[in-house]
Amino acid sequence: MTHLAAQYGLSGNGLAKACRRIDVPYPPRCYWACKAAGKKVVQTKLPAIRHGIRPQVTIAPSLPASPPPPMPPELEQALADARRLTAGLKVPGKLTHPHRLVAGWIDERQSTREQAKRWDRSGYVPPDFTALERRRHRLLSALFITLAKHGYTAKVDDRGRPALEIDREVVAITLKEKFRQVRIPLTEEDRRRSFNPKRPWRQEMQPTGLLQMSIEPRLHPNLRQSWIDAPDQPLEQQLPEIAAAFIAAAPILQERRRRREESERQRREEEMRRYEERQQQMRERNRLRRFMELAARWKEVETARLFLDALAKRAADETETVGDLTVEKWIAWARERLTAFDPLEAGATAVFQAIAAIDQWTYRES
Repeated sequence: MTHLAAQYGLSGNGLAKACRRIDVPYPPRCYWACKAAGKKVVQTKLPAIRHGIRPQVTIAPSLPASPPPPMPPELEQALADARRLTAGLKVPGKLTHPHRLVAGWIDERQSTREQAKRWDRSGYVPPDFTALERRRHRLLSALFITLAKHGYTAKVDDRGRPALEIDREVVAITLKEKFRQVRIPLTEEDRRRSFNPKRPWRQEMQPTGLLQMSIEPRLHPNLRQSWIDAPDQPLEQQLPEIAAAFIAAAPILQERRRRREESERQRREEEMRRYEERQQQMRERNRLRRFMELAARWKEVETARLFLDALAKRAADETETVGDLTVEKWIAWARERLTAFDPLEAGATAVFQAIAAIDQWTYRES
């Protein structure tokens, strides 16, 4: 399946899915190895086309991944210079003078174990570091001590991961054992409990004993993001190259921070500009609202004066007293109140002074 799928530009699993969609049988795992070894194998015949199954399938191969961009000359030179600086980096076989961050992890585990021995009545004591964990400490300690000489600071990030920081630019480090997915044949008991009786195996993640280091975010598209133990090159031998990548990427990280801060500054300025525009719009709306209120008051006063003039004509010959005032005094009272209520009495300057005093907070919407 793997060799045939390569001719169509897809993976063996992708070809298997295409076969399953149209009911085309394909050799199971280890079929060709068993046949080559002379063991008996069963070749499934091509079944008749069932109702609802298409007789054809179109295979669209995925496009090949685009090659990485060429390494900039300045980065290539910086990497070459950094390799000379880290050429003598060695990971000690025994951790005698660990970096302060690694020493803190070791002291914390020892303190937890001592407290458990003293106070935990159940008898449970947290396990000591495994050989793989101690190796992890030696690798990180050597990396932290080396990069501290080049402006980096080791820390623990917000997610509890070890990290390196330079100019407030943080690169998280993940250093853990690599696991692999293994198919385990089902026992008879497993077969009875299985939800898929046609699958005679189960998948299980098993440790490989290999350490893998990865960083986030990536330093640069041309620089590696992950390293793993190799039979001929364990991580101890790869650590000088890892440290050199960090040293060469220091100016890149600083420029990244500068761009981020510049982008943040522009964002704040744009946000402030939009805020001031909204405030100006609210202020203009409120001033127009006050102008319309004054115009409405003036209109009401004009209507009331017409009504008052009509009343004065009707009351020319009336001398009755209404309440504690005569009709004539009531008319004088009304004229005085209308004069006080009329916005034009104070003049145009006073009207616009009242409008100018309005700001965006004068009217608060409910």
